[in-house]
Amino acid sequence: MIKKHRICSILLILVVVIYRLISLHSIALSQDTKVAGNTQFVEALATVDKKEATIGEKIQYTIRVTYKDEITLQMPEPGQQMGVFTVKGKERVERSGRERDGYTVIDQSFLVDAYKIGHQTIPALKIKYKGIQGEGEIATNEVVVDIRGIIKEGEPPADIKDIIPPLDVPMSYKRLVLWIIAGMGGLSLGCIIYVFVNKFKNRQEKQEGAFIRKSPHEIAYELLEQLSRDDLVAKGLVKEYYYRITNIVRHYIEDRFGLLAPEHTTEEFLVEMARTNKLHDNHKQLMGKFLERCDMVKYAKYGPSKTEAEEVFSLAKRFIDETRESLQEMEVVKL
Repeated sequence: MIKKHRICSILLILVVVIYRLISLHSIALSQDTKVAGNTQFVEALATVDKKEATIGEKIQYTIRVTYKDEITLQMPEPGQQMGVFTVKGKERVERSGRERDGYTVIDQSFLVDAYKIGHQTIPALKIKYKGIQGEGEIATNEVVVDIRGIIKEGEPPADIKDIIPPLDVPMSYKRLVLWIIAGMGGLSLGCIIYVFVNKFKNRQEKQEGAFIRKSPHEIAYELLEQLSRDDLVAKGLVKEYYYRITNIVRHYIEDRFGLLAPEHTTEEFLVEMARTNKLHDNHKQLMGKFLERCDMVKYAKYGPSKTEAEEVFSLAKRFIDETRESLQEMEVVKL
């Protein structure tokens, strides 16, 4: 009798243990299911339509966002610069319908270009989203584009002549006085510009992220400084030098006045420039002189001297100096 009682007790204990194990398993399975149901899926991928491009060539940069469930996206609005790349335009947002698996896809495209040779990186952009499970943020991947010059690497510059050595210039006191006056005027102008820049800098709004909007003449000045540092003429890349300085001035005209200078030939652009009232006659003549000298080197196989190359640089900088946005115009745009 005692033996039967022990067997019943053991069976009862086993039933209780098995019941507790089944209950714990059900609770864990329920929690796992609940957690899995609360997850949100958001993915961002950045791509370009070409991995290789020449200086100034427009590149289509696209951000594709794939997400599941009902969420709200805040697509990025980059400024004028993304690293060394300049934003030239924004295309419309395209949204596809919901697919069978419940995912939604949104594409946002931009047109960008660059003027620095080598492997250049478009930095990652941050995208914010908000859904029923809360808010979040993801970042796109970085994209590398190979920017190449007009002249192919290793191509012999057979049509480029040696640079003529500098000529002796006789000493002129009148010229020396003019240089002194010009230097003092430039110093005074620099001080005035410095005062105005610091005055208006405090009134500018702080921009989010690392992107800062720059004016057309600021971009052109930076590109001219980079061209001067590259010293292409001393390296024998004279034609490359003239191609780059022409593209810098043409893109400045496009951004500053809305004239489609890069897409037109020299003859077409001169005709359009003669009709517009956005430029003064003296600036039209200055630009015609600049383009004529550049075309002589690019298409007529003319071998300029170092002095002539410096004069072309001075013409480009002078045109930008005299046609750049005034402080009043920049203030109106900001307001």
